Amino acid sequence: MKYCGIELKSNEARIVSIEVDETGDYNYISTKTKKIKLNDSKSQEATLSFMNEFTAFFQENSFEKIGIKERMRKGKFAGGADSFKMEGIIQTLDFPIEILHTATVKAKIKDKKLKTDQINSYQEEALKVALSLM
Repeated sequence: MKYCGIELKSNEARIVSIEVDETGDYNYISTKTKKIKLNDSKSQEATLSFMNEFTAFFQENSFEKIGIKERMRKGKFAGGADSFKMEGIIQTLDFPIEILHTATVKAKIKDKKLKTDQINSYQEEALKVALSLM
């Protein structure tokens, strides 16, 4: 089964794709798409481009589940307006998408080993989201 984890940070979506075998072990799926940016949140053209890039990426990979790390709405670590806009765009796409709270992600991956040798450091949170979908 194939899973996709997404972390929204500033104006970019950081992405990790994994495949889980019948033993429950997972491997990173190497894709050329590691992040997708919303270059100008005020531009309809940029917003449509962001949506179309995600649609194409999801269609190419046929994920069973897609997860997005939830961002805080208030406080010191609250998400910015662009990240909420990106979340809304991704959620409207016709794919199986879940929003996962940070505590849920932590609880689901506590016994799993993170294999971070094949991903960039900025993708680690997205990997945790993907693992929590298993």
